Amino acid sequence: MAVPSIYSEEIPPQHQVFINFRGEELRKSFLGFLLKAMRDAKINVFTDEIEVRGRDIQNLLSRIEESRVAIAILSKRYTESSWCLDELVKMKERIDQDELVVIPIFYRLDATNCKRLEGPFGDNFRNLERDYRSEPERIKKWKEALISIPQKIGLTSAGHRDESELVDSIVKEVKKVLIDVSRKDRNNSQNSTNIKGQSFEPLMAELDRLPTRRPQVFVNFCNDELGDNFIKHLVWALRDSGINVFKDSFKLIGSGQKQEVFMSIENSNIALAIFSKRYSESYRCLNELVKMEELAKEGKLVVIPVFYSVKTNEVRRLEGEFGIHFRNTKERFAMEPMMVESWEKSLKSSTVTGRIGLSLEAHMNEFALVGAIVKEVTRLLPNSPKKKKKKKIRYWRSFLEGFDCYIYLCCLHIPYAYA
Repeated sequence: MAVPSIYSEEIPPQHQVFINFRGEELRKSFLGFLLKAMRDAKINVFTDEIEVRGRDIQNLLSRIEESRVAIAILSKRYTESSWCLDELVKMKERIDQDELVVIPIFYRLDATNCKRLEGPFGDNFRNLERDYRSEPERIKKWKEALISIPQKIGLTSAGHRDESELVDSIVKEVKKVLIDVSRKDRNNSQNSTNIKGQSFEPLMAELDRLPTRRPQVFVNFCNDELGDNFIKHLVWALRDSGINVFKDSFKLIGSGQKQEVFMSIENSNIALAIFSKRYSESYRCLNELVKMEELAKEGKLVVIPVFYSVKTNEVRRLEGEFGIHFRNTKERFAMEPMMVESWEKSLKSSTVTGRIGLSLEAHMNEFALVGAIVKEVTRLLPNSPKKKKKKKIRYWRSFLEGFDCYIYLCCLHIPYAYA
């Protein structure tokens, strides 16, 4: 279902929101999508990406003091970082002073393991504890913060279908907290103007009831390799731009489901072929690619190749891991040589892999690649919201220019009365 961005409709109170996270683990993936969503929602967010590397942590602790809301993204590798824990201690101090509201996010982490310091989360903490055994007071404060913060009601990855849904929940929760904080500040200052917090649940429910429109972009990908992360972020970004997307959910099996998928490809204007290392081990992906190539040759479909952690030549020449997986698939379907031949033909086709595509290698991270894909799709899609807007602007500009010309010609024919 195409879901337009709804977060920009209301500008929330502009208190600073601090994000506490393990950089090496999250910076190039989940965090990028969360930051975009929050900034689209006009939330005044801060992360240490803005700080100059090598500066004292006191700069970050000062940022926490300037903030009224903080998000603590607790992940498996979080307790590897002394900086994360020092920030968490500062956040606990501000909570105790009633100056900060902290929203814990348990990212692919069991909240119980976090509270009890169990599993990899606990193991990483004990390793760090050994490294800092000469600073027992600091370790004590880390433990107190790790016990205190997770006790608060937070959000979990496990409680959501995918990461894009988790991002939506975080943005909504932050907006609610910002509104509550502003209301509390106004009450404390005896200000008579009292604006009530707004709930976004009715709007989300209304969007969910809207009928789905004809899919315009089909996404062809290896579900086992990319389905849980990159593809969900990509689909979320496309839908957030008002673009209809269809992706094979792989929930159904059988010939009926295959025909349904093929019909969706036929109904699309653009297809994204996301080539990854394990793409060629999926006969579903390869069959979809054959259908996409047929339509592309007939001029009914534009195929955009995206090379995710795999080189163009590895796909076209069936080399590297991609080639190994293809040969294994070829052996599995040795009794269907015609089908295998059609796969090879499509993988080497100039209408598919011969096009200039997009690659993860050419971009800093997944977030940047997603942005490039959305931009390219918007450019090519005939009825994208952005193109409609530009077309309407061009129409009115032409109309006004013509109107100006008409007025000018009329003025030339007005007889002048001389005194």
